[in-house]
This record gives sequence, structure tokens and C-alpha cells, in this order.
Amino acid sequence: MGKRDHRQNDDARGNGGCLRMILWCSLLALMSYLIIHVYFLWQPSGNPSQFSARVMDTKIFGIRLFPAVQTYALEGIAGRREILEGGFGEVSKLEQRLANALKRNDSVSFREGEVNAWLAKRLKIRQTGPLADMVEVRGVWVRFREGEIELVIERRLRNKDNHVTSLFMRFERTKRGYSIARHSCHIGQLRLPGGFARLVMPAYQNMIDELDHELQPYYEHQIFDVRVEDGMITLDPRNLESRL
Repeated sequence: MGKRDHRQNDDARGNGGCLRMILWCSLLALMSYLIIHVYFLWQPSGNPSQFSARVMDTKIFGIRLFPAVQTYALEGIAGRREILEGGFGEVSKLEQRLANALKRNDSVSFREGEVNAWLAKRLKIRQTGPLADMVEVRGVWVRFREGEIELVIERRLRNKDNHVTSLFMRFERTKRGYSIARHSCHIGQLRLPGGFARLVMPAYQNMIDELDHELQPYYEHQIFDVRVEDGMITLDPRNLESRL
């Protein structure tokens, strides 16, 4: 009986050691997975490096191992290139056009390019905090897609690469008007769910505070409906019945 008990104890210790080894390996794999994602938070926009491309293409049984790792292209933002090259053109008086639409109780539409030109003239944003000496804010942009508005902050790193922080908001029409949801964000080369937007909200809150006067019609519930199409946004003060 003594020998049998001794063998059982050895087996128990062996099983316990295997379990601890499995737990340690699992923890190490999880930490490595998270560290890789942290690395991509600081990666620049544009074409990825060879290492980044390999990580993005890594698949297991046909499923991407790192689906959140994605590139980001700035080139498609209307008006961005012209603005960065120093040409605003004729900046539309968006605030006045909105005020006139409210007086007429009629909708007003703004194109993506003219909103970006207005933002470039209206906002003077600079990097603050510990990264102020290493990062320069190049511009704040909007991008309009069907049912969605994207707010983009473009920064330039010390090595002249561009870094992107982007917040995606979805507008959904309801019987009472519309609702807004922060459904995702993009930081560096990572596309993350909306809950991670808290990581970047302080920068956007500063922008919202600066535009407090222009946002008063929204705060005062004078805008009943927001419709977003590719390259255009429409603000409408009319309720649903008056539009029928």
C-alpha cells in the first residue's frame, strides 16, 4: 500500500506540474499577443513594413490571427492634400449656412472637402504632454461614409512618419430623430472596438470644447436628423412629419 500511495503522490505532483506549465505557457502566449498589439498602436499609417505585413497575413486554419492589425490610408480624405500644401481655397461659412437653414427650417448639406477646409482654418491644435517634443499635429479631418462619420487626428512623428488616431461614429435614424454610437476607433495600425475609444477621447474632448459655440445647435436639440452619405453630411432641423 505504501508503494502505491507513493506512486499516486508522484502522479499527482506530475499532473500538477503539467497544469502549471500549461497555465504559464498560456499566460506567456496571451502576454505576447497583447504586446504585439501594443507595438502596432505606434506604427505609422501607409504601407506596412515587411514585419507588419507578415503579422497582418498570419493565419491559422484560414483565419487571421491578428484581425485588429490593419493599415490606414490617409490619401482618400477629401481636401487633405491641398490643405497640407498650403491652399485652403475659399473656405465656406458653414456656421452661417447652418444658421440660415435653421431660420428657414430646412436641411443643409456640407461636402467632406469643405468641412476639412473649415476645420483647418478654425482649429489650431497642438500636441501637449510628454510627447509634445516628439509629435506634431498635422491636421484634424473628417471622412464621411454611408451612415458613418470618422474623425481623424493626423500626427507626424519625429522620423517624419504619419501616425493616425481615428474615431468612428455611426448615426442611426429613429422615429424621434437620430442616435449616435462610437462603434470603433483606429490607433496606429490597430482597428479596435468602440470601448477602446476611451483611450483617445481626451484629444477629441479638447476639440469638442474648442468648437463649443458651433455645436450649440446640437446641444440645444435644434438638429432633428443627421444623414451621412459618401463624401457628404446633411443636417436637418425638421421633424419627420414636416418632411413628409
